[in-house]
Amino acid sequence: MKKILIGSVLALSMIIGTGCAPKGYSRSTVGQTMQVEQGVVQSVKQVVIDGNGIGNTIGGVVGTVAGTAAGRQVGGGTGQVVASVLGAALGGVAGGTIGNEMDTNYGQQVVVRLNSGRTLATVLPINQTSPMLAPGQAVNVFMSGGTISNISPR
Repeated sequence: MKKILIGSVLALSMIIGTGCAPKGYSRSTVGQTMQVEQGVVQSVKQVVIDGNGIGNTIGGVVGTVAGTAAGRQVGGGTGQVVASVLGAALGGVAGGTIGNEMDTNYGQQVVVRLNSGRTLATVLPINQTSPMLAPGQAVNVFMSGGTISNISPR
């Protein structure tokens, strides 16, 4: 039981340590020519970018194992069984909730009016390399093959 608990905690720690949101350009964009257009941000709205659900599952499993282990430390006989079942249920719910929050990423929906007159919209992740943009801000829009790669302040 201790091996399972330790293994689960280590797996969860590795997931937390690696983070979920991308922190820059993908390898496929390195060295590619991009078109850059200038524009002005018209609006910005914070949005939720769905995760893949793995955090909820792992959190639930780790919480269930931890809750069961904690419950086994209470009393003996029937009381221990009841405490283990209750601990598993409560740990699973708490772990799933925590894992779900870890699995949620936030982004910014950005609408940009380009100097050419066109209006573009995209969703960018909010992380260390993608600064929050603001309405009225002058920006450069980086595009490759019709896909917006990035929007950055000028």
